[in-house]
Amino acid sequence: MKRYSPAEAWDLGKTVITAHSGCEETAPNSIEHIKAAIASGAEMIEFDVRNIGGVLLLSHDEPEDPAACPTLREAFELVAQAENLHMNIDVKTEGLIEGVMALAKEFDLCKRIIFTGQCNSDRALALSLGGDMWRSMWPGQEIADGIAANKQDGSPFLNVAYCMITEENNKELCENGFGFSAWTVDKEYFLRLFLKMGVSNITTRKPVLAMKLRKEIQGF
Repeated sequence: MKRYSPAEAWDLGKTVITAHSGCEETAPNSIEHIKAAIASGAEMIEFDVRNIGGVLLLSHDEPEDPAACPTLREAFELVAQAENLHMNIDVKTEGLIEGVMALAKEFDLCKRIIFTGQCNSDRALALSLGGDMWRSMWPGQEIADGIAANKQDGSPFLNVAYCMITEENNKELCENGFGFSAWTVDKEYFLRLFLKMGVSNITTRKPVLAMKLRKEIQGF
């Protein structure tokens, strides 16, 4: 299966599919999750990353047993073998970008990294190191504020909970030259809805279903 890069997919006018941590009923932030994401054909994979004792680990929350968490190095070793697979690094503790990018450089993966999470003020740093950053927003925040902030730093997307997306504000984003990255979209109804709307990126625990629906709805 040919994996298109996100840029290639967007050039074709298609929605990018990101495999969420724990996709296809695997354990979140696990080696199995990485292998399932690669097998799905999704353009991107999500990792939750923390610095625990000076080591970059995959973990959404503070782990009870850090030794049980895969390291980001182990994740990069697998991703490096998957052509065009890009990464959404969801930053769970601040100040990770330089360390993540130094490690990515060892694997020639810098251009495949997009940061989200606790890093909204760090786009210039991410760009300077070869990656990028999408602005993250949470329920209760105003989409208009996100648009204004993106105009300031050039971030191309707003990474938001799927419940924040409507047809109206998706149209508004597109008119301003931006797009939505939606998380976490697992129900078929919303997968179909967002694919029909042309949402820029969908992060889902069901990338196999999302890829199937994308082919049905968007012909790709």
